[in-house]
Amino acid sequence: MNKLRRNRNLITDENGDARITAGFVVAGGITFILLAVVLFTDLPPIGPNEGDLAPNLQGEVHHLGATDWADFELYEEIDSSWDADSSPEAKWFFIQFMDTDCGYCWEEAASMTDLQGAFGDRVTFISVALSLDIPSHSSSREEVIAFQEKSSLIECKGGDTDCSSRPGEPHDWAYFDDLSQSTLDPWKVQGTPFVVIVQPDGIVAWNQAAHTGEEVGNALYSMLPQVGE
Repeated sequence: MNKLRRNRNLITDENGDARITAGFVVAGGITFILLAVVLFTDLPPIGPNEGDLAPNLQGEVHHLGATDWADFELYEEIDSSWDADSSPEAKWFFIQFMDTDCGYCWEEAASMTDLQGAFGDRVTFISVALSLDIPSHSSSREEVIAFQEKSSLIECKGGDTDCSSRPGEPHDWAYFDDLSQSTLDPWKVQGTPFVVIVQPDGIVAWNQAAHTGEEVGNALYSMLPQVGE
């Protein structure tokens, strides 16, 4: 009886070993496939340079007239399979890094209104609101909203100007909260205002730092596929 019990235990253990071995083989095969995908897929580096995959923007945005901030992630908006020939109507991304206390950003607010009016049906505009480590630059979410909406708050343009007096119209696009400056290093932001234009598939098409003196509007017009032609 003991011998029979031992034989049964042996048979059971052998079956278990076979299943474990098969599991290791399957897992090893999956690992090899994943490794091959990583090694042989031509993935662009992540960065702000032209040809790079743009760094992600993940956080909260404020939309014109909204009572609260909403979750946002740039990588959820891109289409990695985009092709200019098959999808010429797909929206590009115009990412502006700005500071509500920056005098140059204050003046650029009017041209941003014009750009969005001209290209808003073809381009998703995003203003990334920073608070740079510069004297008299101390922004808040309330200040960002006041700047975006042109509402009354005496905190803009260095902290002593009513936000409602800024040039341009209320900005009807998303303002991304980066008052903590988390985007400065990944996007290599050296100052504001600073613009990066990104294709629908997330690839950086134009970096302002590489095109000193070029008008942003001209850059947009030259890069966007001409629908209907």
